[in-house]
Amino acid sequence: MAVALKIPVFGSPRQEREPRPTLVLVQGSERRYYRVFTILSAVVAVMFCIVTLRAHMAQQQMRLDKLNYDITRARSHFETLRAERANLQSPGQLMNRASLMGLVPSLGIRMVAIPVSVAAEVAATVGKVDSDVAAHSESPLDEFGRMKAAVVGAP
Repeated sequence: MAVALKIPVFGSPRQEREPRPTLVLVQGSERRYYRVFTILSAVVAVMFCIVTLRAHMAQQQMRLDKLNYDITRARSHFETLRAERANLQSPGQLMNRASLMGLVPSLGIRMVAIPVSVAAEVAATVGKVDSDVAAHSESPLDEFGRMKAAVVGAP
């Protein structure tokens, strides 16, 4: 059997120290509830932002669909109008409309060449000078010089 001896000379370390204070039960702090409430609030805010973003994206997609439909409809209308214009400008259609108005085709066409000098004289007497007449400063001798160079080979 073992016997426990207490030697008074060495003393136990617990007796030499000051006595420990007694432990007291303190009520839990409210900090934990604030942390949980903050985390839940953040999760709800993030979910709200996600729902708002998705709703906005859906609205924009509906707007894009409407614009695409309008573009398709406008292109179709443009093609219809283009076909109608081509039909109205066709020679057969023009001849039919002219005959309904009482117009008849001309029998013969004769082109009359007006010399440049006559056009310049008329323009000078009227007081109006067209840009093509004013810029045209060639005399009949210039034309003769070009023709002689082409025929003979030397000016």
